[in-house]
Parts: sequence; structure tokens; C-alpha cells
Amino acid sequence: MKTILVAALLLISLAWGANSLAVSHGSSDGKSLQPVPPADLNSVLSEFAGKEYLESLLLKLNDPDPFVRVEAVQALGEIQKEEALVSVCECLYDENIYVRAYAAEALGKIGQVDISLALLRLISALDDSSPYVRAMMVAALGELQDERAVEPIRKLLHDEDESVRVMAKWALNKIEASQ
Repeated sequence: MKTILVAALLLISLAWGANSLAVSHGSSDGKSLQPVPPADLNSVLSEFAGKEYLESLLLKLNDPDPFVRVEAVQALGEIQKEEALVSVCECLYDENIYVRAYAAEALGKIGQVDISLALLRLISALDDSSPYVRAMMVAALGELQDERAVEPIRKLLHDEDESVRVMAKWALNKIEASQ
């Protein structure tokens, strides 16, 4: 993930003038030394997340190293590209619990692209054997804020694991607050 962020920052600096990574420090009058953040970093990152970058991340989802798959699924969640939705959904069934958990988190971010598909995949995977993964899936459902997830989440209020129960309460509150 650190490599991806460094590469993104380098690309951003090149887009802003290639002189330095510290392109926008202070005001033009020289009175302020506070860094000036870019107006919308997500849109800049999304702009640089071109087809080749997306294809590279999608290929990494099949890497034998689970840490590589986790980093790829996290990056896909951050760039929120529609083309990644199906592949991230498939990661909900990965053999590694962390890949499954971060796939759920990523779906909470990119699921707005096709909320019905994201809901269907997350809800159908709520019976995961790992409490950590179940909690992350419930969190993603809460982020999507769709009332169709209320009943499946309510069932998890009686989950054997306390963290899943706590996350279910949080998700239900988040969905109710959005209505």
C-alpha cells in the first residue's frame, strides 16, 4: 500500500509541476508556512487510476501472497472504479480471512456503483466462519445504508461473537439515521 501511495504522490507532483513533492507549501505571499492540501485528493487519485493501473490491481487479486491481495483490494476500494466491483465481490470468498474482510470494506466504498450487486454479495456471505470477516461485512452494509440490509443485519444481533453484535448495532443505527 505504501508503494501505491508513493507512486500516486509522485504522479500528483508531476501533474502539478514536476519540480518537487512540496509543490503547494505556504501561500504565494510568503507569510504562511502551513501546507496547503490539494482541493480533492480522491479525484486526483481517481484520475491517475487509469486502465493499466486498474488491470495491474485486478491481476494482483490472484497473487499467491495474501498480503498482495489485501493491498490490491484496499487500493481498489480507494479508487472506487466500477470495473473492479465484480472482482472485489469475488474476493469475499478468498481463502484468507483478511482478504475477505478488506474486500467487504472495499465494497462498502465502491458498492454505490451497483448497490444491488454489492448488497447481494455481502448479504450472501454473512455466514462467514470468521467473526472478523462477519463484522467487516456488517460494517460495509452499514456504509451502504440500504434498508434491504436491515433484516439480515438484525439476525446478527444474536451472533455468538460480541464484535459482530456491536457492529450490527452500529450498522442498524447508521442505516436508520440515513432514512
